[in-house]
Amino acid sequence: MKKHIKAGLLLLIAFVVSGIPTLSASASQATSYTYTMDDKGYWTRTQDAYLPDKTITDLGLASADDLFIDKDNKLYIADSGNRRIVKYSIDTAVVEGTLEYEGFTTPRGIYVTKTGDIYVADAGAKMIFRFDKDFNFIESFSKPETPSFADTSFEPLRIAVDNSKNMYLVGEGVYNGIIQLAPSGDFLGYFTVNKTKLSLVQAIQNAIFTRAQLENLVARVPTTFSNIFIDNKGIVYTTTMGTNTDGLKKHNTAGGNMFITQDWVSDSMTDVYVDEQGIIYTSEASGYINIYSSSGELIFDFGSFVFDLDISGLYSSLPSIAVDKDRNIWTVDGDKGYLQSFKPTDYALMVYNSMGLYEKGLYEDAMKNWNEVLKLNQMSILAHNGVGKAYLHSQHYREAMEHFKVSGDRDFYSEAFWEVRNEWIQSNLKYIVTACVILWFVSAVVKRVDKKRKVRNAKRAIGAKIMGIPILGDVLYCMKIPKHPIDRYYDIRVKRKGTVLGATILYTMFFIAYMAYKTSKGFIYQLYDVEDLDINAIVIGFFAILILFIICNYLVTSIKDGDGSFKQVYMIPAYGSLPCLISLISITIMSHYLTNNEAFILTVILYIGIVWSVICIFLGFQTVHDYTMKETVVSMIITFVFMMIAAIMVLIVIIMWEQLWSFLKTIGKEMMRNVLG
Repeated sequence: MKKHIKAGLLLLIAFVVSGIPTLSASASQATSYTYTMDDKGYWTRTQDAYLPDKTITDLGLASADDLFIDKDNKLYIADSGNRRIVKYSIDTAVVEGTLEYEGFTTPRGIYVTKTGDIYVADAGAKMIFRFDKDFNFIESFSKPETPSFADTSFEPLRIAVDNSKNMYLVGEGVYNGIIQLAPSGDFLGYFTVNKTKLSLVQAIQNAIFTRAQLENLVARVPTTFSNIFIDNKGIVYTTTMGTNTDGLKKHNTAGGNMFITQDWVSDSMTDVYVDEQGIIYTSEASGYINIYSSSGELIFDFGSFVFDLDISGLYSSLPSIAVDKDRNIWTVDGDKGYLQSFKPTDYALMVYNSMGLYEKGLYEDAMKNWNEVLKLNQMSILAHNGVGKAYLHSQHYREAMEHFKVSGDRDFYSEAFWEVRNEWIQSNLKYIVTACVILWFVSAVVKRVDKKRKVRNAKRAIGAKIMGIPILGDVLYCMKIPKHPIDRYYDIRVKRKGTVLGATILYTMFFIAYMAYKTSKGFIYQLYDVEDLDINAIVIGFFAILILFIICNYLVTSIKDGDGSFKQVYMIPAYGSLPCLISLISITIMSHYLTNNEAFILTVILYIGIVWSVICIFLGFQTVHDYTMKETVVSMIITFVFMMIAAIMVLIVIIMWEQLWSFLKTIGKEMMRNVLG
């Protein structure tokens, strides 16, 4: 949203300045900012990647829908409003021919093969037309006659053709997926399909409605594809409007999406184009152009939307995009009917060249190029990622970790860290094994020599002395509860063990461990920087929930004849939280030494600690209040209901107080104005 506001402000400033002829300034030729992602996933401005170049307005286009550039750098335009295909030479800036055919109705899709064959998708005619490079008609393909396609409409909007001359079609209103036809026109099936995504309401309906009720609902169908492209390697790419999770897909041979994660995808993508290096270019209906790496990493984003202004590089409608051999981007404004090209800046070319060197395995050269990029933009996430990958493949793992940390790439950081840790283990393994053997040997010797158990008795005596210290003993009493919670909580019930001060210290320790868990994990697992966390909300939320739980539980158990006092209700969660406390401390420490592959270890430790503590606290309330299992469950449910009601009431009071305070301030200001005249 911020980038849209900034782009609008830029347009306003440009419009105002254009009306003041007495002023002059040196500025960039770009009419929109270029954005990329920072290490936290937020939009950030970067150097201009593309500048508006040629604006061609004399082609007489009407409702131009699709663009394609062939191997000879010829631009083909599907001019559906004029029922024709325009062939434009990018090198000579001359229209080399116009393909008009009597069968055309609304030719909206165009694709040219390596051999020069021209395929046109015509939704109005419900046909696919094929021509040779000289515009001679070869053949046409109508709706397949196979029974499995009988109930499907055939109104092709976009088309792509692979090296085997199989056709891939985006059909109007076809929810089943991408239509795949053989060179003969026979139906081969659906290459891929979008998944149906249910809203929260629909998911609830599925859970509680009967089959008859579900049949009466509006049909739930997946979103349809908006465009398709096949690159020079035969890889299929698709775009989908209406979703920002997988609006851009790179498909494998089985139709699956090869993009595991993507930095950012728009929900209004209209077209996709891929150059020879594998760089992916997409267009949005709102006038923005997005550029991705072959792995789905966002490189650049620029453009904007205008309605009633003719500004170079800005659109009222952006239906299609194409890229020529010089990496110039070509677009068409579907409403205004003009072509617009963008020329890459030196900065963009430097980024692309660095990526190309890396993909070719020339890591040292790629590193040099990326370092040149860093000289222009010290905080370029792309550059730091590129340098880190080059270091990683050249086995300079510590240097790679530094750059991945700056770029915020935790996956590659984890790979580099695994190598560093592996080196440390290999160099120190003999010392670790030796220390373990020595400890085992000493333990075995002590057990054999200490037949009268003097050492064990001495340890017990020391433990008894420590437990005898009033405050320390009250705190350390929590260590006995996880083993025998019922017996130990019975001691708290009869007031033989535990104190309010000890419980308060335990709450303080738990809070410190929780804050360390939230703010001090290792880089791989610390997903948010401390400065991005709302510390006040975390602290207030922690103590508010704790205090609310204690008060509500005491009130509920008082009504339901619980035997526990308020002091004991206050002590129960503190003394039962030791397993969770230990798990939080363990996770915080271990997160500095584990990689992504070992994340399940931390998850298991966390779940064990939480479940163990919940069981201890549950048994504590059951024991202290002298409840049965059923009575304890009921009291807990009522406690949580009371907590929700109390939270809602507090929220209402806060809102009303804010409104009252605003009203009183307004009255006070009005009175001051009247008194002072």
